Amino acid sequence: MKFNEKLNEYIEILDCTAKELSRCSGISTTTISRYKNGERVPEINSDALNQLCNAIAQTAKQKQIKEITYDSVIESFLNCSDIVTINKENLRQNFNTLISVLNINISKLCRDTNYDVSTVFRFRNGSRQPSDPIKFADSIAAYVSKKMESTSEKAAVAALIGCTPEALSGSSECYEKVRDWLIGEHEKHEDNVAQFLEKLNDFDLNEYIKAIHFDELKVPSVPFQLPTSKAYTGIKEMMESELDFLKATVLSKSQESVIMYSDMPIEEMSKDSEFPKKWMFGMAMMLKKGLHLNMIHNI
Repeated sequence: MKFNEKLNEYIEILDCTAKELSRCSGISTTTISRYKNGERVPEINSDALNQLCNAIAQTAKQKQIKEITYDSVIESFLNCSDIVTINKENLRQNFNTLISVLNINISKLCRDTNYDVSTVFRFRNGSRQPSDPIKFADSIAAYVSKKMESTSEKAAVAALIGCTPEALSGSSECYEKVRDWLIGEHEKHEDNVAQFLEKLNDFDLNEYIKAIHFDELKVPSVPFQLPTSKAYTGIKEMMESELDFLKATVLSKSQESVIMYSDMPIEEMSKDSEFPKKWMFGMAMMLKKGLHLNMIHNI
């Protein structure tokens, strides 16, 4: 039995209204109505659940229904199939991982889920928590299941949540698995660099070439100009220097082989979701130009 079904059963037995329960429990009538309709479920060990159980028990005592006590009410609610314990910090970490790994556009997500961008930003940095974490997880899961439609996107979701792409064949299956993953607890993986390098072995260049429409790319041509020198300092500028190098090489008229040495820490590179895209695009343009590339990377 679901939480709203059990609540409606108590309301029928007690012959009371949502307004009466609201007055007795201190919970707003709107929230009680959402509980009744199944739109919202209180968390285990929350003040809301405790207040609701007390209100039901007090109403039963006033109407001399002895078999309904606080202990019996809380036990019956805890046995409901949709009551779950939400660790909000785990939800925050899982949400951040989902955004990072799937490279989700926050603005588009907020427009689709009706959450304010600044509110979601506070959720992400931990300065604020969702008032209804289950509803939040539902909204995010619904967005992912609707937007992640291609084979490669489903493969990325499957790899993240630990299932096969076939298990996400339908939007409802995808929604349920992503939702359960968001509100669940998972082992923390400390060695992100090792994971990155492992994934690198599975990188399919042909799939990437197809995704960026490689055959349609046009290498820009500009008048020959002598390269200028520039000093770069700090991680952020080092990342900028690599992109500047790729751009200058593509725009140069030279067809000589390129030797590229990089000591950019992969861990730092992976923190910026946009940098790998620009870097890979630059590499693709160099290959499109027909350059032979020699890479030396110190990790």
